[in-house]
Amino acid sequence: MKKDRLLSLFLPLSLGLLSACGGSNEQAAEAAANTAAPADVVTDMTVGAIPAPDAAELAAFKAATRKLYDFKEKAFAEGKADPLVNRFYAENATSVGPEGKPYEGRAAYKANYEKVVAAYNVKVEPIRSYVNGNAGWEWANFYVTPKDPNSKEKPFTFVILFLWTKVDGQWVSAGDAYVVGQFPKN
Repeated sequence: MKKDRLLSLFLPLSLGLLSACGGSNEQAAEAAANTAAPADVVTDMTVGAIPAPDAAELAAFKAATRKLYDFKEKAFAEGKADPLVNRFYAENATSVGPEGKPYEGRAAYKANYEKVVAAYNVKVEPIRSYVNGNAGWEWANFYVTPKDPNSKEKPFTFVILFLWTKVDGQWVSAGDAYVVGQFPKN
């Protein structure tokens, strides 16, 4: 895959993550423009797997995110965008989907979610999680089913990556990136 294609895929996600962690889009763009590895970074080697998180910390993280996924599923079932947008996502969260057009902030989330919570029910199935301190991520299958039983639209699934951070001691999504697809069942 060409470098420009990789940047087009990962730049929106990095912009959102940096923004959600207190950085600006200008800082993210500057960081993306400076693609040369620092002198002390070895680039001609293979790197191993990410280290396993602390088991107790991971269990607590998974329990907290499961409660938030349950909250999200309930908000969809009840057709309520406001509580979902205001509690699940950080104020400056960023999301990007298959169309590649990121949206940022609660106003953008609300505009999107007001439409989708009225039309769909969802189920979140976490697949792989990682946490270290006040930051974590979780890959999941995100099942979407039309609410209208007479709908000709078939259920579909996203592979989604949720980015998590702690704000005032509470886990909150810093954003997500998703594509149509599904992790295989274990």
